[in-house]
Amino acid sequence: MRYEKTQAKTLLSKPIVADGWFHTNRSMNLYRGCEHGCVYCDGFCQYYRIDDFYTHIRVKENAPKILRKELKRLGYTSQSSLETETLWSFLDPEDAKRLAMKIPRKIVIGASGGVSDSYQPTEREFKLTQKVLEVLLDFRMPTMILTKSDLVLRDLDLLKELHKEAFVNVIFTITTYDEEVQKILEPKASTTSERFAALKEIRKAGLFGGVMSTPVVPWIGDDEANMTALAKEAKKVGAEFIQFGGMTLKPGRQKEQFMNIAKKRFPEQYERIKEAYSNNHAYGIPIWSKLRGNVIWNGHHICKKVGIRDRSIRHTLPGDHESNYRVLDVLLDIVFYQSMMLGLPWNKSQPFHEIAKKLESGVGELHTLRREGQLADSLNLDGQLIEIITEILDTGTTRYLNDLLEHPAESSGTQVFDLYPE
Repeated sequence: MRYEKTQAKTLLSKPIVADGWFHTNRSMNLYRGCEHGCVYCDGFCQYYRIDDFYTHIRVKENAPKILRKELKRLGYTSQSSLETETLWSFLDPEDAKRLAMKIPRKIVIGASGGVSDSYQPTEREFKLTQKVLEVLLDFRMPTMILTKSDLVLRDLDLLKELHKEAFVNVIFTITTYDEEVQKILEPKASTTSERFAALKEIRKAGLFGGVMSTPVVPWIGDDEANMTALAKEAKKVGAEFIQFGGMTLKPGRQKEQFMNIAKKRFPEQYERIKEAYSNNHAYGIPIWSKLRGNVIWNGHHICKKVGIRDRSIRHTLPGDHESNYRVLDVLLDIVFYQSMMLGLPWNKSQPFHEIAKKLESGVGELHTLRREGQLADSLNLDGQLIEIITEILDTGTTRYLNDLLEHPAESSGTQVFDLYPE
């Protein structure tokens, strides 16, 4: 294993609005490359132009300094800023209120879970993630962590402090209940049981947390027994949700590596996996008809039986309106199910996504706007979409979403795989 200290020029990703998977607005990679060595890893493909992805880890040692600069550039102020503390102490209440209105709304920062896991083994020595969390605490920034490592528990006290000031959402990627299979697919990550145990501690500490079960490997992890076991264990440890998703294999070294390992370690499943990805799709999307079934729909079905949510949660930002976020959450659920589960064209989901973007960018409290007759004008909407939003405000959900989930074939106009009927 080779470690190389580097100096990053930038750190935060480009802005993301209305992300329905992880609910972040910016993300970062503190390390370039990842020691976990997951055989299906998208980061191994040529697209990212990282040679020796598993064995040559670039350590962005100035990441905390760069993050501090970038947050200030975005208009955020830190608790440790003496200038800010002095300024606020001399302001009268009205001036302070006017200044507060100019401070940008908080955004959710993804501190771990980009191409490279920020809690990979090298974090034990370099502690970049810990230092970055200290910066995020200083700026009181809501934070999401996606990891395959129980090393996150090392920073539990720090995370609890940050959760009090903003919020922390810790999500563990867990795709295989059988640890013998898991060690083949994710050789240097924490075991499945270690991740579930860590999630239990996270939830006991009062933090938000759940499971992202993606990628579920076709013909290896998409059977009912594996997916049900994961859902039951997630519920047992107090996860807020478990969200299932499929696997992509981009042509080139990512696909070649995975297929070589599949041939050696999973010979009985090899031919079916090979056939499913024989199209060599540029984005690694398989031939759906060659799969065992629709893993998102089957995951939804299993979660319903187990009694756990099958979708990640959009938590309310400090100072924002709870009603707006409830509507935003439902709209993103509609987008997710229509595009990811039913495979509907984007123009079907785009209107819902556009409203979600408006809500996340900041509008008045929806109940107030409705009461004042400003709801349609504020969102620039009419007709069915306003009816859907009004229904969500009244009931917390909408028949539109319920119909999608209860009658998916009718909603999509196509047959939806249902591997596990009642």
